[in-house]
Amino acid sequence: MSLIKHLTFISCWGLIFCACNRPPAGFYETKAVENVPYVTRDGQKLLVDLYLPTNAQGPRPAVVLFHGGGWTIGNRTMERDLARFLASMGYVGATAQYRLCGKNIHHPVPVQDALAAVKFLRSNAAEYGIDPERIAAGGESAGGHLALLLALARDHSIFKDDSFPGVSSEVSAAIDIYGPTDLAPAYKGGSWMVKWFLDSYLGGPPEKFAEVYKEAAPLTYARGDAPPVLIVHGDRDNMVGYQQHAEKLHKAIRDAGGRCQLVRVTGAGHGWGFDFTSNTSMRTLPAITQFLARVFPDN
Repeated sequence: MSLIKHLTFISCWGLIFCACNRPPAGFYETKAVENVPYVTRDGQKLLVDLYLPTNAQGPRPAVVLFHGGGWTIGNRTMERDLARFLASMGYVGATAQYRLCGKNIHHPVPVQDALAAVKFLRSNAAEYGIDPERIAAGGESAGGHLALLLALARDHSIFKDDSFPGVSSEVSAAIDIYGPTDLAPAYKGGSWMVKWFLDSYLGGPPEKFAEVYKEAAPLTYARGDAPPVLIVHGDRDNMVGYQQHAEKLHKAIRDAGGRCQLVRVTGAGHGWGFDFTSNTSMRTLPAITQFLARVFPDN
């Protein structure tokens, strides 16, 4: 399909959905299994919500989503609508809580929890009808950043997660929706809010924590043998710049011989996914479902 036809298809589908005034639904009826503890950290039970396609046959691919909010605010319920939609398309959709940063909680704490969420799904695959060999990660903003680290970092042991010993945390793909990818330049050129988020996540400025910024940047791990990556990013994003983050990571992965698709969302800023029924959300859903159909062709 040509680029022009592809963008026209996306725009038309989005207009149809927006005219309905309700979230879109796919082919399958869904069942919600919410508030499931998936790991305990420092006495706190972290929860995951799962949405299952009830009339689908066989083990299904799963997509675990992580919310945005600069690693410091937000909660898993922000991704429930997208997870539910993915379930209606035949995937097991999940949205997982992770510990928020600030005070004495910094990187790699959220990454550890994201890894544990993947391991939980793999360990409980039979109970939820999941194919343990087909688990993708996705998210918006800070959540997209976490999904990218899961897909791109070859050695997850650097993040020091001790959950589910012996269970793999590898993912089959990553869906990054306007996530930050190159953190030190983002700090240096960012607004006070960007600096505050990065200070909270990484403990301070890059001048003081250069190695931590490098370890936490998905760009560091661009490689040719990584799982396929989808980047969906607005070209008017004033918080996570399109060129600095989306284009830069896309080029790095492609230059390394890897598989990466970049969807430039013309005229879009940051955070559209927080309103699942927004025009931009509807416009970009086809890119996500088409990507997943290529990653999991027999779904």
